[in-house]
Amino acid sequence: MVTVPELAAALAGSAPPALLDVRWTLGEVPGSGRQRYAAGHLPGAAFLDLESALTRHTGDRRDGRHPLPVPAVLRDALAEAGVRAGQQIVVYDEPGSFAAGRAWWVLRWVGLPVRVLDGGLTAWTAAGHPLESGDAEIPAVPASDSLPLSPPLTGGHLPTLSADDAATAPDRGVLVDVRAPERFRGEVEPIDPIAGHIPGAINLPVAGLFAADGHLPDEVTLRERLAPALAAADAGEEVAAYCGSGVSAAQAVLALASLGVPAALFPGSWSAWSNDPTRPVATGS
Repeated sequence: MVTVPELAAALAGSAPPALLDVRWTLGEVPGSGRQRYAAGHLPGAAFLDLESALTRHTGDRRDGRHPLPVPAVLRDALAEAGVRAGQQIVVYDEPGSFAAGRAWWVLRWVGLPVRVLDGGLTAWTAAGHPLESGDAEIPAVPASDSLPLSPPLTGGHLPTLSADDAATAPDRGVLVDVRAPERFRGEVEPIDPIAGHIPGAINLPVAGLFAADGHLPDEVTLRERLAPALAAADAGEEVAAYCGSGVSAAQAVLALASLGVPAALFPGSWSAWSNDPTRPVATGS
């Protein structure tokens, strides 16, 4: 994570980071994130679309709603956003979005240096910093500075789970379902075909991990909220997380990483699991 004062200082320095606005909301009208970006964003920030740059749509529902992107496609999107080889990246969203966690995870997954602005755009403006509107003027990236499509930009730098891995994850440690409690219990399912959760998973809603203003809470509070996962890590067991489609669970992985706890992500999450009729489904708490 990076704070507003730290980011402001870095932007004024000799090697400013690339700023990426990744605002996105589940179920939004396509293009809404870019419209919010055009209405007001951090000066110099480029917009990076979660649905096209941070996702690969395969057409197979068993892959989930937000499969991981093809590194080559991501590389091209980052080049359009002005990101240069070796440049630090800072991503931001706004409270309730969870897109910054996904962007952080995907960029770390391909081996790039990235941090999340604590509190996002809301924290930036609350500190009295200005926004700019319209599209930022992003200079073209020379070929000599472009991101290489070889290690590290190949994926695989963070642990992931397949559906088979997720099925046995509770046997190796703790599998955290970060969706809302009513979805975990199987009482409602607004998006995916079946309600419930992966057998053996526990429920730690991601909405309760961060403060209402989008800030990461203090360490004591965060440890209390993540206690079951931390207990597993302390015991030397594996920690893994899933959500509806691999977006909000990445935010939970980010929170765990801030405490020094590595956690695997099941990218397909419930949207992949529930579209496979061979997978068992649990309900209740």
